[in-house]
Amino acid sequence: MAKFIAWIDERLPVTKFVKNHLSEYYAPKNFNFFYFFGSLALFVFILQIITGIFLTINYKPDAASAFASVEYIMRDVEWGWLIRYMHSTGASFFFIVIYLHMLRALMYGSYKKPRELLWLFGMFIFVLLMAEAFMGYLLPWGQMSYWGAQVIISLFGAIPLIGESLALWIRGDYVISDATLNRFFCIPCNCTSTFTFCSYLFTYSCFTYCRFK
Repeated sequence: MAKFIAWIDERLPVTKFVKNHLSEYYAPKNFNFFYFFGSLALFVFILQIITGIFLTINYKPDAASAFASVEYIMRDVEWGWLIRYMHSTGASFFFIVIYLHMLRALMYGSYKKPRELLWLFGMFIFVLLMAEAFMGYLLPWGQMSYWGAQVIISLFGAIPLIGESLALWIRGDYVISDATLNRFFCIPCNCTSTFTFCSYLFTYSCFTYCRFK
């Protein structure tokens, strides 16, 4: 077994990575509870991705079938109610963790030199998370989802010059319709989650670098 692990480490330094970032990671003496929220946010985000994948197995991004597919997940899919509640409640819990993480950054001055870019990357990730949560909110295709999307997309229409065109581009139609539902299903599943995860890892790498500066 030791030879097999050594063979892997020669080609992919997994053991070194675990030591540098987990088992032998340098931690200051003033570590406290507030420093847990970054890792906890990553854990909840991964949980959101996993539960989201299981939900997409039975979800139909179609205006005529979306609400019925959610009911099917809740009533007929084995443990479907639990997976959906984990996903929906996890989204709210995710933002609680993010806000606490931001509070810690403000309290300890993590936005100051030489970590200005780290703070900006974090704010960029926060905007992506808000966009992803907004698009996911429409997917159950209920009254709250529909009118919530209608109000928020209408806010983009208030932007001078490009507002109406931008709102039309986001909807994909002149009203909230099947095209909007398909867009809001496709973007979080294929683009936003992947890009947010990669941005999170990049920010973590910058944080690790800045700690040793």
